[in-house]
Amino acid sequence: MIAESSNLLLNIFIYLLAGLLAVPSAKRLGLGPVFGYLLAGILIGPWGLALIRDVEHIDLFSRVATVLLLFLAALQATPARVKRLLDGGITLGILQFVLTSLLIMLVGMLIGHPWHHALVAGLALSISSEAVATHAFNERYPTGSPLTEAGHQLLLTQAMAIVPVFVLLPLLGFEATITQGSPWPRVIMGLMFLGGFGLFGHLMLRHAFRYVVSVGLDEVFAAFALLLTIGLLLVVRALDLPLELGALLGGLLLIRSEYGSAIRIAMRPFSGLLVGMFFIATGMQIDFATFIRKPLETFALVALLVFVKAWIVRNILRHSKVPRQQRIWLATVLAQSGELAFVVIALAISYQAIPDKLAAQLVLVVALSMLTTPILLFFAARRDTLPARQQTGTGVDAGETADSQVIVAGYGRVGCVVARMLQENGFRAVVIDHSPDRFTALRNAGFVGFYGDATRPDLLEAAGAARAAVLVIALDDPEAASDLLKRVRREYPHLSVLARAVGTSDEHRLLRDGADRAYGETFETALLIGEDVLELVGVSPLDAQALAERFRDAALESQPAPVSRD
Repeated sequence: MIAESSNLLLNIFIYLLAGLLAVPSAKRLGLGPVFGYLLAGILIGPWGLALIRDVEHIDLFSRVATVLLLFLAALQATPARVKRLLDGGITLGILQFVLTSLLIMLVGMLIGHPWHHALVAGLALSISSEAVATHAFNERYPTGSPLTEAGHQLLLTQAMAIVPVFVLLPLLGFEATITQGSPWPRVIMGLMFLGGFGLFGHLMLRHAFRYVVSVGLDEVFAAFALLLTIGLLLVVRALDLPLELGALLGGLLLIRSEYGSAIRIAMRPFSGLLVGMFFIATGMQIDFATFIRKPLETFALVALLVFVKAWIVRNILRHSKVPRQQRIWLATVLAQSGELAFVVIALAISYQAIPDKLAAQLVLVVALSMLTTPILLFFAARRDTLPARQQTGTGVDAGETADSQVIVAGYGRVGCVVARMLQENGFRAVVIDHSPDRFTALRNAGFVGFYGDATRPDLLEAAGAARAAVLVIALDDPEAASDLLKRVRREYPHLSVLARAVGTSDEHRLLRDGADRAYGETFETALLIGEDVLELVGVSPLDAQALAERFRDAALESQPAPVSRD
């Protein structure tokens, strides 16, 4: 007993250590956390360093991680998202899922697989990775943009589609019919359970949650949510249904309640780690013997999968609000298969719906398709830049040039303050920023804004640089700030340029490059602190202010003179 506990603790330590080492490295290489976790699992698994060799432990860890993953996936189906999906996006989502499944099924039959094996492969491979796509969206596009909305709607449709897949999958287990009998009793039981869940689950839960909340203790609320989830898992197990279905329905039941948002917020700090544990478990189970035997066939299948999915998604997006230039990028993001594909494959094995060799090949294809995403996105990103005059949600009509007095490049801690001060005093400021979160924030604050790299000529033109009087450069990247300054001096010499500097050397460089004024981002704060310190040690407020002004003047005089524009 003690030895088993020690082994369990050691294995958990290995999982966490592998993730801690692999994820930062993958992120520095631009691969993202998902690929770090997947590579960590490969590294510690049987085909890597073999730090964890116990097959039973790997299977148990994978099963627990799968249940948690499905629970978290269901928590993404918030009522607001489902409403937006039903209002217009579900048709495209269903069309994408069905067409992709059928086309992959056709390819599977052409290469010699029976139709039911090929159908299982199509259902699994048609599901894209929520984790990969969400990371890509957060890195590049603002929340609420047409691209991110369309992407999330397609992903949500795929996640909802696996509920009937879980219930109906036993019908494809023809080999299991000989040993386990007809699958219809299990399927009918699953359909009845889904019907009862849909009709009575939400109503019963509402009254129960209201009673629990009336107690006024957070721990009771958390205990009830946990009790409900485990209870559903026990019910589906008693009905001989898959635990995966219980986890998914438990998450859907909780997120649909009045307190779903509170549960989702409470789970947020753990969601990334739990998803990471699933990918580590998946990485350990990848069978590279299949790749060693058939490397060319494996690469061909991965390339075919990515091409088929990207082609279908791109054509479907023609009927969406996603701008034409961005469709290739979004199609590339959704071209891989994802975490839910692993779940469908594992469930298909348990129902004997596909043979073990085909399952091993499918798992390898899914994993490799995910690993190709960063490379493909690098090339797709060159074609998805949306011209400034075609951007929507900027605060000006598409195709129009902003009527600005001041352009603020960067909405960080410096640019935000400058823009707000101008806004509150009635001046017309336009903001340019390439961070999705900051762009959303500046639009919510009522600023006219353009999304993208401030050094792009079309963004500067659309922001009104030809008529503006002042440009404030408040970018985080010193190199980008210098490039922007040089471009502005060439193309808009009439602009007065005020630049934020990261340090003294950066301040001097900006002045040499042509900035009218450059400000160290910590200098004024340090002056205010120094002035307060002088007052605290006995200097009068007026004298302290005068001493601070004298120090500021002396510091400014020591700066090199700005380059003349004549």
